[in-house]
Amino acid sequence: MPIYEYYCQKCNKEFELRRAISMADSHALCPVCGSESQKLVSAFASKVGFRLKTPSKRAFRKHENKVNIK
Repeated sequence: MPIYEYYCQKCNKEFELRRAISMADSHALCPVCGSESQKLVSAFASKVGFRLKTPSKRAFRKHENKVNIK
């Protein structure tokens, strides 16, 4: 389950909740004061490393037009 970040305007606190994706857009109750809180936009994080793969030089070459002359 993903972790979502929320902000409570009443007590000015940020908190995190682990929720199902189907509940991602529903409001969450603040654990401090119990009022409805807004979901914050947050960056994606992963434990798995990543690598950017650049295209080969051949991908940048223009295709030659082969014209059959009769």
